[in-house]
Amino acid sequence: MVDQRELFEDVTEALARAGFDTGPGSSPLWIDRHPEGVVVGWTPGAEPGGPPSREALAALSGAAAVVLRECGYLVAGTEEGDLLVRSAEPVTVPESAEPEAVPEQWWG
Repeated sequence: MVDQRELFEDVTEALARAGFDTGPGSSPLWIDRHPEGVVVGWTPGAEPGGPPSREALAALSGAAAVVLRECGYLVAGTEEGDLLVRSAEPVTVPESAEPEAVPEQWWG
């Protein structure tokens, strides 16, 4: 089960560190809980001086996806054009008894 509260807070913090306006108010960015994780999206603007255009929102979405993937999250697009963010399953690497031998290189 996903701890949505922790994931929500972590995603919000990661985006804020990257320079996204995650505070409440006039920002077109919104972050919400989802049964599979967290959804990140933007409210498109319709009036001059309002939130960014659809093209700008696509660029913002792409940038946010890169930031979140670099933080280790699984990010997928939704049918609505938002981002579905999920925690990645931890990867365990089995310990080997002996490290692999590295072949010597001869320069001749």
